[in-house]
Amino acid sequence: MFLGRVVGNVWASVKWPELDGIKLLTVRPYHLSELSDQAQGVSHDLVVCADVLDAGVGDDVVVAYGHAARVALHEVLGAGEEPEYPIDAAVVAVVDRIDVDLGGQRRSRSRSSASSPSR
Repeated sequence: MFLGRVVGNVWASVKWPELDGIKLLTVRPYHLSELSDQAQGVSHDLVVCADVLDAGVGDDVVVAYGHAARVALHEVLGAGEEPEYPIDAAVVAVVDRIDVDLGGQRRSRSRSSASSPSR
């Protein structure tokens, strides 16, 4: 799993039939320095993620990969039942707050603020 920020939407008029009705988002993974005061390295990678939690542009999210992502799209799986969605990444949480402690320097990031010192 990784933390990232939703930066866009993906529209596809032709896609695998099992993806009908599934919203696709582009998510930029966070680099650790973005969650601290260290201004080095910003991820320029984008990951296309399936979303059933109604995340939107600007939201911080947790993304799961592989089998965990496919299972996240199923509400209930029977014993031995395999997920049928052809995806590799899915939003599994919309984040309200992130706290990071880097050697005594604690930083917080929440929906209402980009980055602020924690007390």
